[in-house]
Amino acid sequence: MKNEFPQLLSKLRRDAKLTNIQLSELAPVSRSLIPGLQSGKRCVGEYQARKLGLALGLEGKQLDDFIFSGINRSKEKVLVEALPYPAELLNLLARQLRRSGIGPDIVSECMVDEDAYVCTVALLLTDGTEARLETKLELAA
Repeated sequence: MKNEFPQLLSKLRRDAKLTNIQLSELAPVSRSLIPGLQSGKRCVGEYQARKLGLALGLEGKQLDDFIFSGINRSKEKVLVEALPYPAELLNLLARQLRRSGIGPDIVSECMVDEDAYVCTVALLLTDGTEARLETKLELAA
């Protein structure tokens, strides 16, 4: 999947008029992490991505998008808050995509539009087609 985290981090840092050292001190993270992430040579997990995003002044959906962009390069791609959910639920989307012939190697971009009860996921595939998945949560009384 296309990952723009190194460019996103660089842009947000420049927009905030921060040096790598200033951002590392605000976060706080190791001084070597920022240039390593910006060059794409290092990966970041949820904890460090959240610290960086908060130091950059991000909040809400913008912070969530930043974290997801960062952890897409990580081995641990599931948010800590999601881990207690059943494995069947966490793996449902991946299984459905695989059964439809959509593997991770042909997904070039992922766009998510969500609120509390409805979520639409649009996947841009490498051949230019778009796949859409919609979910609707209804609470039964």
